[in-house]
Amino acid sequence: MVNRGMTSNGDGDSTRRATDRLEQLGLSAYAARTFVALSSLGDGTAKEVSEVADVPRTRVYDAADELHELGLVRIESSTPRRFHAVPHEVAMRLLSSEYTARIDEAFSDLEAISGTESSVRRSDLWSLSDEQAIVDRTVRLLDETDETLFFATAKTALDEPVVDSLVTAAERDVSTQVAGVPAPVDDRLQSTGGDIERQERPWEPSRLPIATVVVADGHHSLLALDIDEPLAFWSVDEPNSLLLLVRTLLDVPQ
Repeated sequence: MVNRGMTSNGDGDSTRRATDRLEQLGLSAYAARTFVALSSLGDGTAKEVSEVADVPRTRVYDAADELHELGLVRIESSTPRRFHAVPHEVAMRLLSSEYTARIDEAFSDLEAISGTESSVRRSDLWSLSDEQAIVDRTVRLLDETDETLFFATAKTALDEPVVDSLVTAAERDVSTQVAGVPAPVDDRLQSTGGDIERQERPWEPSRLPIATVVVADGHHSLLALDIDEPLAFWSVDEPNSLLLLVRTLLDVPQ
């Protein structure tokens, strides 16, 4: 039998944050709790999920159907039925696509209501598919940071313009949190005497195909993926869909 008290207080806080943020991304409360429980268990029956999550056993089935329609859960035809959560990297792609699609649909409806082309545009989320463009956007975010900076990477080597901008930000007393930066880069940052804090990278590269995450001044963000072709997403201002996704999946500092 699954132990309902299996998590520590810290894990409990992470569970509550993950559940809240999944609800913000559009999942029902029961679906969010069910997905979080299955992410912890890997797979489980309705009884096992109910014992871990605050979801009545009979409602687990409805929640699993909702998650299945989104591609977030696979249902095994067994007795009793077992539910399997998809890997986190798959969930990230699906939720990102679903969230941005909903924004597009909302503005399409606004245009239809007005009968004319709306002056409102979904300008808080942009994509880049060129390596140099990704570097340039990263550098611009770093150069425009005034107060706080979070920079995490799974890359073993950083482009020199990115390194120079990181160092320059530290030299102008931007409070900087870094994770996963190569040792030579970390040495340069520490030599500035700036406010530098090292953290653990908030994702495992073998599980999530993320190359780099930047959050500047708490509301400008960039997420570059580690896939076959260059691809990155960036957003400005808060709230925005990318920043919400980053904080939901990676628990990036506010």
